[in-house]
Amino acid sequence: MRMRQAKISFLVTILLLGSVVVSCIPGQGQPATGWSGTAFYDGIIYAGTLDGRVVAINATSREVQWHYSFAEPSSGGLSCGQSSVSTAIYTTPVVDGDLVYVGTYSGHVYALTIDRGTERWVYPRTGSIGAIVGSPVIANETIYISSSDGMVYALDMSYGDEKWKSQRLADKLWTSPTVVGDTLYVSTFAGHIYALSAGTGELLDWSFELEAGFASSPVIHEGTIYVGSFDNNLYAIEIGASEPVWEFGGSKWFWAAPVVHEGVVYAGCLDGKLYVLDAETGDKMGEYDAGSPIVCSPVMMDDLLIVADESGDVHVFDLNAEPQDKATLLKAIPIGAAVRSSFCAHAGLVYIRGEDNWIYVVDIDKGQVSQLLFLTSEG
Repeated sequence: MRMRQAKISFLVTILLLGSVVVSCIPGQGQPATGWSGTAFYDGIIYAGTLDGRVVAINATSREVQWHYSFAEPSSGGLSCGQSSVSTAIYTTPVVDGDLVYVGTYSGHVYALTIDRGTERWVYPRTGSIGAIVGSPVIANETIYISSSDGMVYALDMSYGDEKWKSQRLADKLWTSPTVVGDTLYVSTFAGHIYALSAGTGELLDWSFELEAGFASSPVIHEGTIYVGSFDNNLYAIEIGASEPVWEFGGSKWFWAAPVVHEGVVYAGCLDGKLYVLDAETGDKMGEYDAGSPIVCSPVMMDDLLIVADESGDVHVFDLNAEPQDKATLLKAIPIGAAVRSSFCAHAGLVYIRGEDNWIYVVDIDKGQVSQLLFLTSEG
């Protein structure tokens, strides 16, 4: 079992580092890369870029409000020298109140003001924690972060002070935690789901163990955890139970977290299919072949389910269409760029950062795509 977990961890590490390790350019730092996605808040789109920045864009005027670079001193290792380098961003910005929160691959959490993008605080103030890959989660007036050092951190939202850090739960944590009430749940590559006190970080009595590691962040609906595993299965696990309620097998990993809506689970898989499953039984109600791996989680917009595949096709499903026991495609809209990062939707528009570093706007009603902004180092 230990050798199998080590192999899974090695494969995932290679996948991630494949987008971080790139050639060095004389006189410049290592390009940052990353799979940071988009967030929409109060008319502004926030996005992480391929050169290690967060950009705030006015959705109406399409003008850049501000941008902030996470360039940090090089400390050797994978870097190209001792010059300043831009750190990779895999987390999607999270906005709450007057602050934008971002975790970086260099092991820092930043809080930036939404009006000007100035730094309010950084954690830790000296040194760093492990690389941050899973996006931050906000609950209970606290920001929760999983780290590649295998621990979960709870920070004060206003000042960045550490409230607590958990014991080491795994070799690395690359998934986002999920908070329900006063309990935090975290899935690990080693095949554990842990329950922690959201207030203290202490481990609670219940945990779940699977021989294969968990690939996706946990999604919790009505006391059941839905989570993908490296054994190509999607599991439904009742909180408190020692055995799964059901498991459903694809032909590849369920890397993206599923969506649960009105008793139905919509799960995108790296085999390129969207599976439609009964949330109680796991029975397959339908499936749709997108033709390309589904790396990022689907997004709900009213009664529409939006799915983006890696090739850059945006698939729109009307969940009210007949028959309701299948994934009924309303339309498919190509944007012309690869998609690996999470995306957001608002008022009939979908905002996607393509791997070509363009922000694309997809108008669902019209079926049209426009390029909002090219995320160069100047904008």
